[in-house]
Amino acid sequence: MNLIERYLGRVLVSYTLIVLMVLLIILGFSEFMIQLGKLNDSYTLAKGTFYTLLKLPVYAYEIFPVALLIGTLLGLGGLANHSELTILRVTGWPIRRIFWGVMKSAMILWFVVAVMGEWIAPHAEAYAKKMRSEALSQSFSIGSSADFWMKDEDVFVHVGKVISERQFFDVSLYKVKDDRLESRIFAQKANYLAGTEHQWELINVTESSLGWQYRKLPLPNIYPDKKNWQKLIYEQKHMHSMQVSLPVNPELLQSLHVDTRYMGIVDLYRYIDFLEKNDLDAEPYRLAFWRKIAMPLVIISMVSLVFPLIFGSQRQVSMGQRVFVGILVGMGFHLLNQIFGNLSVVYHISAILGAFLPAVTLFVLSLFLMRRLR
Repeated sequence: MNLIERYLGRVLVSYTLIVLMVLLIILGFSEFMIQLGKLNDSYTLAKGTFYTLLKLPVYAYEIFPVALLIGTLLGLGGLANHSELTILRVTGWPIRRIFWGVMKSAMILWFVVAVMGEWIAPHAEAYAKKMRSEALSQSFSIGSSADFWMKDEDVFVHVGKVISERQFFDVSLYKVKDDRLESRIFAQKANYLAGTEHQWELINVTESSLGWQYRKLPLPNIYPDKKNWQKLIYEQKHMHSMQVSLPVNPELLQSLHVDTRYMGIVDLYRYIDFLEKNDLDAEPYRLAFWRKIAMPLVIISMVSLVFPLIFGSQRQVSMGQRVFVGILVGMGFHLLNQIFGNLSVVYHISAILGAFLPAVTLFVLSLFLMRRLR
């Protein structure tokens, strides 16, 4: 970067970070007020505050495109109001060169936020949900990986894979009595039975039971202190299905579920592969995966849209008007992106099309408006 590009970059980064900080304060305060309503003896004020802080990286990654749009509008708008952009153009800088100078800093800033969103935000989201859920439901323990453990009286339950709030894979139930393992039930799949409270149907079940049979010693004179001896009995049987009661229901799991948009791109790819191998629906995860791939195009489109708004107006525009336009455009695109993405899942349209079409539409619109600039 030359001196002028570095100056443009400092303006863009500073305004974008200020906007991002303001939005995070608003979202963080709103989240904190929600957590205050959930406080109890185990979920204390400190945990509620910590939960809110853990959510901030997630929010920052999600609202970054809107913050970049507003920050670019404010930064370049301030330069335009002070005639600095006009001076640049008089000295031989065309709009295209100013655009690429701004875009360099925008992509560097996006790369930093993307790294945070891919590695920090998913772990922060998972730990926040884990901490709050364990505080609100003491018998429920969620691990940091895809599996988790539950306890219901004398039965320990291990779930190997959570497909959705109504379906588990690789479920094991261990029944313990008097510190001894009595039986183990393993099922390849567990489906929640609608209309019940905690009833689940296990599919392809293998039940292994351990028991002790007491018998009298054949030679009591050899062991005078023992009147009988124990014989271990092991039995195993297979069943197509069986019903059991688990200490969870879809409503509880809903609060523990990390949204697909918060998952890292590597985790999404692996999870999609797992779902496809088991002939399960992976469309929501494909959509989230391709949305992350399309994010650089969204960033380019957002910055491109600023230039017609800045250079297309020859009159002075207040900062409040620029903020209003930025919020209007950003929220409008976010709403369009969500609507079309959800429609692509419902009507089985290609996930690539559902992820890229809003971004491509915005980019084509920005390109068309930029070509009309002189």
